[in-house]
Amino acid sequence: MVSSSTTISVSCASKKSRSPKPQKKITVKVKTQQGGEEDVYKIGYGTHLNKLMQAYCTKRKLDEGTVRFIFGKKQLKPRSTPAQLKMKEGDVIDIVTDQDGA
Repeated sequence: MVSSSTTISVSCASKKSRSPKPQKKITVKVKTQQGGEEDVYKIGYGTHLNKLMQAYCTKRKLDEGTVRFIFGKKQLKPRSTPAQLKMKEGDVIDIVTDQDGA
């Protein structure tokens, strides 16, 4: 089992943002069930998780329809944010793909 770790920054450049200060960011780990491969993402606390999901699928050359992102035993919704899910620094998101037999 070889573990790889890559840090990718995910952000949403919103023109509607009225906040003068930068958005708080946290680091989350995205880990596959098989093989234990791990990627690290820095994401804004208010950024929709679809940005992270798209970045992960693009990096791993996966079809978004074949991947499920699991946090706390629940499947993540693309419009959820780390703030809504009360994610903390270093939390782990598990990946389940159709190839895993899910």
